[in-house]
Amino acid sequence: MNTTKDRFVLTQIYDILKNHLFLTLAIRVEFMLSNLRLMAALGVVLFNFLPYYHTAANAQEHEGCFLVNNAGELVYLNDLCKSEEQSAIVGEDGKFIENYKRLAKQYSPATTDYLLQEINKSPANKIAIAKKICADARAGISIAEAKLKTLSEAKKIDNPIAREAFIAEMDLISTIAPSYYCPDVTNL
Repeated sequence: MNTTKDRFVLTQIYDILKNHLFLTLAIRVEFMLSNLRLMAALGVVLFNFLPYYHTAANAQEHEGCFLVNNAGELVYLNDLCKSEEQSAIVGEDGKFIENYKRLAKQYSPATTDYLLQEINKSPANKIAIAKKICADARAGISIAEAKLKTLSEAKKIDNPIAREAFIAEMDLISTIAPSYYCPDVTNL
């Protein structure tokens, strides 16, 4: 056997194997990188579907207890979903709240929704405002003056819907408050 020829063949086989090994290694690295990208992308996608265990605020179309029926009509269920605070309101306070709700329906739909939201969320707050209006009336500040003050405060509110709701709420409370909390006051 010719050693030079054998050496040449062995060198050729070695080069082929080396190139093949390099190529195989390069293919494996590329495959791993491709899978790494695929696995990373899959991880990101799957992460988005994992449940979150933190508290998030979810906005509703309307405040309070309601349902939208199959016809798309809004049905308020506030009488069925009374909170403990609402259930505890009786007597003159309860009558004030019911009158407030009845009169709130005279405003635009957006304002009515806002007024009903507010009275359902915090009826005690609205009762306190009404009692303060009466306390001010007893101290000599007429309800007409309180309404003028409300109008000047409303001018500071940029959002027209919020401004209308603020004026409507104060008008509504100051209109019905005397009947329940200060029928004795004459300087209304």
